[in-house]
Amino acid sequence: MNIGIDVRKLQDYGIGSHIRNVVLHAARKAVEHRFFLYCDPADVACENGNFVWVAEKSSKYSFREHFALAKKAAEQRIDLFHAPHYTLPIRLSCRSIVTIHDLIHLKFSEYFPLWKVKGAEFVLQRAIAKADVVLTVSNTSREDILERFPSARGKLEVLYNRLSEEWLRPVPEVNLGDIGIAKEFLLYVGNFKKHKGIDVLLDAYRTLKDPPQLVLVGNRGGMETELSERIFDTPNVRLLGLAEGALLRRLYAEATVFVFPSFYEGFGYPPLEAMISGAPVLSSDAPALREILGGAAEFFTRGNVEDLADRLQRLLGDSKKRQSLREFGIRHAKEFVSEKSPDQLLRIYQRLEP
Repeated sequence: MNIGIDVRKLQDYGIGSHIRNVVLHAARKAVEHRFFLYCDPADVACENGNFVWVAEKSSKYSFREHFALAKKAAEQRIDLFHAPHYTLPIRLSCRSIVTIHDLIHLKFSEYFPLWKVKGAEFVLQRAIAKADVVLTVSNTSREDILERFPSARGKLEVLYNRLSEEWLRPVPEVNLGDIGIAKEFLLYVGNFKKHKGIDVLLDAYRTLKDPPQLVLVGNRGGMETELSERIFDTPNVRLLGLAEGALLRRLYAEATVFVFPSFYEGFGYPPLEAMISGAPVLSSDAPALREILGGAAEFFTRGNVEDLADRLQRLLGDSKKRQSLREFGIRHAKEFVSEKSPDQLLRIYQRLEP
């Protein structure tokens, strides 16, 4: 079977991790199928085994992508097309799968321009109507999708994300002091969009007694000026850009506490990565985070500055609790380094074979 996969978000963080760790991991095991990977021109690789990399210049979320990808799929006689994001080409003539990770544009529409909200809603509706199978990454997202799009019932399945085997390897040595990181520090990893709750974290941090350094890691693109000013006006806060590879793993491993104040997630990669690296995790009680992190994290009421500050202060003063969270977190996160999701995806591919 010829299977086409849109991997243009391969280098992104959340969806890119899903593509690398679940979708392509599954594809490598399915040697009986041929995979056409529609990618950003910069990601084109030589044909390798059952992978054929195909450059696609269409911008993400563009009108053009719906026609360009459908045309390539027809030319290459694709039997099954998988869109690992909700932008499933509407002109496809083959069977298809779409993955919807969350409904952030609809659940928190006040954080986005109206045109983005309406555009996302339209594309989601069309994708759900067209796809033979709709996948999502948590039961929380499943319930959100069914509430907003009841027509998805009967074709919607949960396919959890996974962590790569890289997270099981020894953490590389990196001297964090060389980049201004203190011996003890609180860590946040993620983007700086409004729904991530960075304002709540800063407000709580300012009330702590003798707090350790606060280290914020992530893509600053799209950060609002007001938030940027608040960060730079808060003493003892270190704002890093993107951190990857050895540096990211070392930051997780040495963090006194990893704090994740997000209002909403479809899955929540960063706290799971922090857990498997040995960091005690304090997370908001957003439904998907409770689902994914289970009993291996400490939770606070999302959006509640006083609750976050209180739980953080207590956790900083309780080394035994932090050690317990470290040990439990590692065991829990290792469960996500498995073949369960890739194998589930392959069964879905097989089920849709013409």
